[in-house]
Amino acid sequence: MEPAATPLEPAAKQPAMGVADPAGGPAADPGQAAPAAPSPGTACPRPEDRVSLRAAFDALDADKDGEVTRADLEAAVRRLAGGHAGGRALFAAADRRGGGARELEDFAPAVLQTAGLPPLAAERGGPGGPGAEYLARHGLRAVCEEMLEGIAGAMPEDPHAWMMRFLAERRSTRQVAQAAPEPAGDAASAKLKPWRVNTSAVLRKAPKKLLDAVLVKPRWEQVESSEDQQCDLYFVWDSRAFLSRLGHPCGATAETVRQLPADARINRLPGMGQLCDKVNMALALRFLQQLWPERFSFWPKSWLLPAERERLSKWLSKRKGETVIVKPADGSLGEGIFLAQTASDLEVKLSAKPQWGAGFGALAQRYLPRPLLIGGLKFDLRLYVVVLSTDPLQAYLCKEGLARFCTSKYESPTQANVNQHYMHLTNFSVNKKSATFVKSNDPFDVHSEASKRPLSTLLRQIACQEAAQGRVFDEAKLLRAFEEVVSVLLQAVAPVLNVTYERVAKELAPKRRARAPAARKPGAHRAARSDSGSDEDEESESGEDSEEGFRPQCFQVLGVDVLLDDSLQPWLLEVNGRPSMDVEEPVRMAEAPEGMRRCACRDMDGEEHVHLPSLVDLHVKKAALGGALELALGGSVPESYVELDFGRFAPSEGLEDTMQSIASLYQLAGGAKKAFTTYGVRRALAGALQAGGLSAHDVDAVVTRWRHQGYREGSDLEQDRAEIGVLDFASLLQEVAALRAGAEEEDPLEALSSLLADCETE
Repeated sequence: MEPAATPLEPAAKQPAMGVADPAGGPAADPGQAAPAAPSPGTACPRPEDRVSLRAAFDALDADKDGEVTRADLEAAVRRLAGGHAGGRALFAAADRRGGGARELEDFAPAVLQTAGLPPLAAERGGPGGPGAEYLARHGLRAVCEEMLEGIAGAMPEDPHAWMMRFLAERRSTRQVAQAAPEPAGDAASAKLKPWRVNTSAVLRKAPKKLLDAVLVKPRWEQVESSEDQQCDLYFVWDSRAFLSRLGHPCGATAETVRQLPADARINRLPGMGQLCDKVNMALALRFLQQLWPERFSFWPKSWLLPAERERLSKWLSKRKGETVIVKPADGSLGEGIFLAQTASDLEVKLSAKPQWGAGFGALAQRYLPRPLLIGGLKFDLRLYVVVLSTDPLQAYLCKEGLARFCTSKYESPTQANVNQHYMHLTNFSVNKKSATFVKSNDPFDVHSEASKRPLSTLLRQIACQEAAQGRVFDEAKLLRAFEEVVSVLLQAVAPVLNVTYERVAKELAPKRRARAPAARKPGAHRAARSDSGSDEDEESESGEDSEEGFRPQCFQVLGVDVLLDDSLQPWLLEVNGRPSMDVEEPVRMAEAPEGMRRCACRDMDGEEHVHLPSLVDLHVKKAALGGALELALGGSVPESYVELDFGRFAPSEGLEDTMQSIASLYQLAGGAKKAFTTYGVRRALAGALQAGGLSAHDVDAVVTRWRHQGYREGSDLEQDRAEIGVLDFASLLQEVAALRAGAEEEDPLEALSSLLADCETE
């Protein structure tokens, strides 16, 4: 793709602003080619030539305060060269004062150094020149020398791409720590201990390499011992490890793992994994969509299979040309997904499933007919969200994400191409096997045609494409649309998570003094930990442990997948409770660097390949996970995150009260064991029965019908299961409310609210 230069995004070889010529003349016209940079070895500039540096400095100093911030310089570097690391390298090499800003005296030698010129005489220091101490402290001198020797021998066609690949492959986070600014403030603040993160549960799992890249000193300290009880956060990746850390009886393993300290955080919310199942999530969203249809327009029309198979077949029969996409309930990595355009096609493809008729569950959704295309390719977006608390609901959306592209040019679905997965399915796990998959060499290149790109780069490409078509792209509006989708989604599932949390807290053993799960406020300073060892449980005033059990401080990073249509409206596809944290991608042996040994895994269906670092994944996932961990531990809000305003995006003022009332009635009825018995429902609806308009016989009839067609029994405690029954119970109450209202009340929300009002209990 070669988008034309526009006011929103100048072409890569055009300067983004006027700069003075080397002789100190007037600023060059932005539309003209920039003068060639002096070659290495050119004599030092004369004092009068400093005017060119002043012109460049003034052009970068947007707010005219006499300083160029790191954000200013990095933005300029991205605009001019399509890169990102250049600005950071420039600051790291010349930041003698450590203040994070450049004045002219600092700026001039740094610019000369990047241009290959010797420093000004006045700026020449001791042996090694500016930045020598920094290079030595971080072990960069040997790396740079090795890189220069290698590139001289390889003489690659694209030296910048070669250097980026070199650094990505050789980067060692234990030896080359990325410099992080020390905490601002007094001497006491400067001596705060680093956050300690325990990664013993993921030592041989995919997230470990990303954690190694994130948890670098001085801000972090990584601990790999499962017995360590002095950590601020414990990182787990599966349900068994999570339950084991909580001390849950179903989390027992052969390896002895000590229970989570009471004041520590853990990166999983009870029940979230099961709730993110495609069918369970559809139940939550469908219920709220019926009550607030105008605020749930981002959810495509859907059907649950096999229960609604006949309804779906009728819909397809009446709408020729429409397409549905069917996703297995327990599927992942794109497995089992197919498209269907007719009722007969649907039946044939369902019958081909070996598990069909034996409890097979799937979600069918209307296939969006007009997706936004970039370079003729369909794509979707992975947004990252960190949920810090569900009661009260507190979450943040990462402004960086992943754009994942198909690898075949898009065509509207037809019987001839409906089975071409590289054209219609955006899953990375599917497209990585395509011969036309494009690996990214520069994540920030606005002209990139890579099959995986950062969201920030995609937004620039959308701006270029919109401008070329005579439209102005409102990036802020699109980001607000992302915020709304995520905010409404989380409000739909919060009641289920709250009930699940309460159940898990009561099940934990041994019983411990209950502690509130309140999240630390963003911006709070890290408190120095006591050196006396792990915190011991305090006894309650009565001397006995609380029956509520241990209340862990949980949070979770979610992956929310959306697809943009050609009007730039985001449509929710699915939610991932455990989004991929892998920062490597498979590369065929023919495309791998010489001398690499092939990988023995089956990632590419037996085709010989190696795994190499993905520059896109490293950039995006470091921002997402690093910021999430910082937020979870009470740090200041990172620039890459924005707090979600649930009041602004609530479907209505009564949503929270309505959902909380339903959850309370579910527990009053007896929870998963008794909420769908006639006794349990009668108990919950006692107030409504006394108010009249509804008989016990009517309630019993609805419950019996639900026992046979609606309610799904929960799984056993071997799994980190969610209280999905809350969603079924909400639908049951909605049916009872409609029955009581009869023809007098047509609005389902008002009917349900009236029923709940009569059921309120002290």
